[in-house]
Amino acid sequence: MDALELIRQFLTEHTHTDPALLTPDARLADLGIDSFTLLELIFAFEERWQVSIPNDTETPDTVRDLITLVERFRPNQPA
Repeated sequence: MDALELIRQFLTEHTHTDPALLTPDARLADLGIDSFTLLELIFAFEERWQVSIPNDTETPDTVRDLITLVERFRPNQPA
């Protein structure tokens, strides 16, 4: 499962966000994604891929930013 698929699955299940709205350029704030939901989503990435994303990592603004963030820490991904 890639990052966008995991984001869509998580947000659909936890916030009932329409998956069609979850495009790479969608702003997280416009989707109603608050800091708590974002934190839960990052925890889901960490658990799924057995990684640790540092707390001081810049907060993503868009779905694309979030994908870039998690892909940077995903195992077996180019640096």
